[in-house]
Amino acid sequence: MARAISNTWDRLMNWFLEARHATYGLALLRIGLGASTVVILAMYLPNFSYTFGHGSQWGSAMFRDSSVHSYIWPISALFSRTDPDPLILAKILVLMAVAVAYTLGWRMRVVSPLFVALWLGFTTLDPVVTNTGHYQTFRLFIIFLLFADTSYRWSLDARRRAKRVGRRGLEPQRLGIGKWRVPQWFPVLSNNVAVVLIAYQLCVIYVTSALWKLQGSTWVTGVASYYPLQVEELTLVPWLNHLAWQVTPAVFIASWLSVYGQLLFPVLLLNRWSRIVGLVLVTGMHASIAILLALPWFSLMMILGDMIFVRDRTWRRLADWLKARFGKSPLHTAQRELAEPEPKRAGGATPATAGAPPAPELVAN
Repeated sequence: MARAISNTWDRLMNWFLEARHATYGLALLRIGLGASTVVILAMYLPNFSYTFGHGSQWGSAMFRDSSVHSYIWPISALFSRTDPDPLILAKILVLMAVAVAYTLGWRMRVVSPLFVALWLGFTTLDPVVTNTGHYQTFRLFIIFLLFADTSYRWSLDARRRAKRVGRRGLEPQRLGIGKWRVPQWFPVLSNNVAVVLIAYQLCVIYVTSALWKLQGSTWVTGVASYYPLQVEELTLVPWLNHLAWQVTPAVFIASWLSVYGQLLFPVLLLNRWSRIVGLVLVTGMHASIAILLALPWFSLMMILGDMIFVRDRTWRRLADWLKARFGKSPLHTAQRELAEPEPKRAGGATPATAGAPPAPELVAN
């Protein structure tokens, strides 16, 4: 018993300290969150005064402080609802520029905390609009990503580090002040803790959503899916919704799969093949919600978050397949820019070839 506990602890420590996990998934999450910020803000620009500026003062609820958006200084001072509209517009444009840099992965040690501070400050302008489900998830994700190395893949920072190492033969610069440097394992641990936090948040969202749906009979009978498909305000493609709600068995099966796919999602993560099933279920559910119920942003946030459960080796295989089919693809080039060798165990064996199984996988790495 003691030996089993010791082996489990060693595997857990190896998982946290040997190598960064979900590097591609984190990069996709960074790109998706940054790009969606630019798009969302651009959609608000034509009527930003009525939502965030002087014109929003007509509604007391939209102008009232919210404890959810009470942040410490200096975040609380970045945006103010007493600012004139031109100043608010200028600040929004600055936030969009920072979001572009965030998407590209440029100077992330500075840009990432700046993006988080600006976004949190921006949300104080309208605690009603920016307190919906996908904004709450968005806020948690970008805070968790502060601990992750989001520029490790598919970023301008990764390209710059690769050139520095390849052309000058220099080691990547470690974090520190003056001559003092943090241990090499610390950034790895921080990255993997961020992965666990994101994974935990996703599991909480899925399980609590499923438990809430099981409180009544509407989801079990399929009614919760049947009637929303006929609501005109939630229709993007009328003929597709019309086709979907007429196929009663499909609506019933989809309702059951969405409920129990969410409820069992943490359990499905424990095995490689069941994890694939779980990802297909939740990704299909979110894609259906985005298309059939006109709720694209929350679905996008969740799909991007789910990408951390796809193993790095799967992304590498995809890159190799793209290279074999189309030549030197951008995906293949990017994943080779800053390749991290597989961590070695005692005796020179890598985790893929060692006799002992890998650490229990909360996430797919």
